[in-house]
Formats: sequence, C-alpha cells, structure tokens
Amino acid sequence: MNFEVIPFLSMNGDAAAAIAFYEKYLGANVLFKKNYKEMKEMNPGFEYPEGQDEYITHSVLQIGVNKLMIAEEEMDTGRPWQLGNSVSLCIQSKDKSTMTELYNSLVQHEQVTVLVPYEQNEFSPGYGIVRDPFGIVIQLCVTVHDF
Repeated sequence: MNFEVIPFLSMNGDAAAAIAFYEKYLGANVLFKKNYKEMKEMNPGFEYPEGQDEYITHSVLQIGVNKLMIAEEEMDTGRPWQLGNSVSLCIQSKDKSTMTELYNSLVQHEQVTVLVPYEQNEFSPGYGIVRDPFGIVIQLCVTVHDF
C-alpha cells in the first residue's frame, strides 16, 4: 500500500499567520494554499462570512521531509472548536545541529512558550518542547533511531 498520513491543523482564523510563522521559523515550503476568496472564484456557491477573504480553506506545507495541512475549519463540527493539549507535532532528526537550529529559531519569537528547555536527557542528546503563538505544541527531538 502506498499512502501517507499527514497531520491537519484547524486554526480557527489563524491559519494564514500560522503558515507565515512556520515558513519563517521552521523553514516550511508552501506546496499549496487557497483562501476563501480564491475558493469563491472557483466555486460561486462557496459561502463564508464577510471579512474572511484571506481565511485559508486548504494548505499543504512541507517541513523537512514531511507534510502538514492547515486550514480554518474544525473537523468535528459536532463540538465547539477548541485547541487541545492531547496532540503535538514532533520534529526529529539524527542531526543535532539541525534540531538545535530549529529550536533556537522558534524561541526567537516572543510568543513562543518554552514548556521543556532544549537539552540532553535520558533518551535524547537534545530534546525540548515549545508552544507556538497559535497554541500548537511542538516537540524537537534528536533521535538516535533510524526512521
């Protein structure tokens, strides 16, 4: 079987800013991005509230060798949108200098919160956890395993 599993972040109005943040601080490459105004041009029946022209209907970013999707809409419309603490993005590499560089880049932003300082621990030569300005928890891990 040939398929991929891609994390999808629902940002509730902050998708464009999150994409710009990941481009600047994690070196993300935007593979695809469509906003509400562009979607309306493609599909005149697409409706959205006034003032949300720049909201993102779908995007695909590449960070390292992996992809990440970002949009505004919640996936479970049976519940109110809320940011949870049960999911995080884990960025890992055997290259300690790469992980150190990414961590140092992220913590330069004044709205990034360090949850676990980046340092050596019992399972990694470099590990830290931050929360980005949009509430997404990001683990950075120097792995000793092949992946």
